[in-house]
Amino acid sequence: MSLISMPFVDTEIKAGRGTSQKNKWKMLLALAAAGFAGPALADGVVGAGHYAPAISNIRDLTVPDQAGFVYEQYNFYYTSDTLTTSSGKDIDAELSSGGIAPLFLWVTDWEVLGARYSFYFNPVYLSNDFEEEEDQGLGDLYIQPLWLSWLNKNYDVTLGVGVYAPVGDEDVTLDMWTTQFQLAGYYYMMDQATALMLAATYEIHSEVDQSGVTPGDHLTIEYGWSQYLSPQFEVGIRGYSQWQMHRDDLPSSLNNLNQRLGSDIGNKSEVHGLGIQAAYWFDNQWNLAFNYTKEYGAESRFEGEMFSLNITYMMN
Repeated sequence: MSLISMPFVDTEIKAGRGTSQKNKWKMLLALAAAGFAGPALADGVVGAGHYAPAISNIRDLTVPDQAGFVYEQYNFYYTSDTLTTSSGKDIDAELSSGGIAPLFLWVTDWEVLGARYSFYFNPVYLSNDFEEEEDQGLGDLYIQPLWLSWLNKNYDVTLGVGVYAPVGDEDVTLDMWTTQFQLAGYYYMMDQATALMLAATYEIHSEVDQSGVTPGDHLTIEYGWSQYLSPQFEVGIRGYSQWQMHRDDLPSSLNNLNQRLGSDIGNKSEVHGLGIQAAYWFDNQWNLAFNYTKEYGAESRFEGEMFSLNITYMMN
């Protein structure tokens, strides 16, 4: 596993980035009252996905080549002061979100279709702050019962299928079910000291109970380069692009609001990010990794920065 593959594990995080449903509605009404129309009232305010790239480590989307238990703790902080509309207009809005997301991974000896079978679950504790109003509590739970990994000296290919359950506290849950599919690949050079990563994650969302909105599906493409400068010290460059594939399916109340205001609530969103990573293995079990990513090119959503400090323990 080159941790997230170092030795490395995965985590698709999973952590819900953004505001709670309650704060999204407060934001929506505030923007409407301020006279913003069109894309300003868009997916960044209403629909949202569960999967947040840039928190996990570059090599986390594959598993170790030996069976065992892996614990990974993702400690992350996202901050933004800009909500960017689809037309490029920036709206001042202070948002921050921090959390702790422990991941419990079991890598088995079982083979399915020639692949190693693994499974894991990933709870999260969130603290969201929008315009100086804070909400915190347990977030939605991610469970991945199927994770298949075809491991090779020169490459790894992994396929994961999981679901986000809306079991979080009222103020931080996204209040919907999300089914997630993830396909990731690694190409190794220099006896796996160098790794090139490419991954695609697709989310399908249910209706949000509180609002009646069904967010459009989301597609995330991640890529990265990881290099061990010594047997313990790893550096890397990573990036991602995340698109909403189609508009939110809105209830009649929001469709009527669009007509009255000339707004475009439920518009498709997108964002891109580019960042760096540095990680160190203290021994063959413990790893500490730092990640930083700066977002750019946002449309109809917040644009900010993500920091994560991740701890990994491997029990073989």
